[in-house]
Amino acid sequence: MWPSWEQTLIISATALLEGAVGFDFGLLAVPAMGALLGVRDSVILLSLPNLAIASSKVLGRKMPSESLLRMMPFIGAGGVGAAVGVLTLLSAPPIALKWGVGTFVLICAAYSISRLRFQFDPRDETFFAYLAGLISGWLGGGGHAGGPIAGMYLDSLRMNRTRLVRLMNVSALAFAAVQVAALSGSGNLLPSMAMRAALAVFPALAGFLIGRRIRGMFSPEIGYTAGLGLMIAAALSLLIFGQDGWK
Repeated sequence: MWPSWEQTLIISATALLEGAVGFDFGLLAVPAMGALLGVRDSVILLSLPNLAIASSKVLGRKMPSESLLRMMPFIGAGGVGAAVGVLTLLSAPPIALKWGVGTFVLICAAYSISRLRFQFDPRDETFFAYLAGLISGWLGGGGHAGGPIAGMYLDSLRMNRTRLVRLMNVSALAFAAVQVAALSGSGNLLPSMAMRAALAVFPALAGFLIGRRIRGMFSPEIGYTAGLGLMIAAALSLLIFGQDGWK
C-alpha cells in the first residue's frame, strides 16, 4: 500500500527541491516516476502530493483582490483545461504520453538553459489570459506540467516577482484541485490508488517543509542547476526506460 522506496525517494527529493529553490515539483517528479510506473499511473499517484504542496504554498498568504480578479479569466480557462488534460491523460496511449511528457520536459530544460524569454502580447491581455490558461491547465491536468506556461503569461504582465510567484501558486492550486476532482469523478482514484496517493503526501510534505527550512543555506543557482540536470536525466530515463521502452 505504501509507495515503494524508489517512489518515496523520488517524491521526497523532488519536493525538497521545490521547497529549497522553487524548482517545479511536477516537471521533475513525473518523468522520474514515469520511468518506473508509466506516465498515467505516475500522474495519478502524484495528484494528491501535488495538491498538498500547492495548498501549503497558498495557505496563510494574503493576495490582493484586484490581482485575483485580474487572474480570473486565466484561472477559469485553466480549470477547463485541467479537466480536458485529465481526459487526455486517461484516453491517450501510453507511448504518446511517454513521448509527450519526455519531449516537453526536455524543451523546458532547453528553454531554461537558453535564457530566451517568450512573452505574450500584453496589449491583448484577455485573449492571451484565456489561451495561456487553457494550455497551462491542460498541461497541469495531464502531466503536472502547467508551470512554465503560467510563468510565461504572468511574466508578460510585468508584475513584481513576489506577486508573480503568489499568483502562480494560486493558479497551480486551482488546477490541481480540478485535476483531483476530475480523476475522482472519472473513477481513477479508486480506494487502493487513492490510499497510495494519500500516503505519498507524507514524504512530499516532509521533503517540501525540509526544503523550506534549508532555503538560503546554499546558493539558489546551485540548487536550480542541480534540479535542471536531474530534470534532463529524468526525461531521458523516461524516454529510454519508460513504459513500452525506447520506441
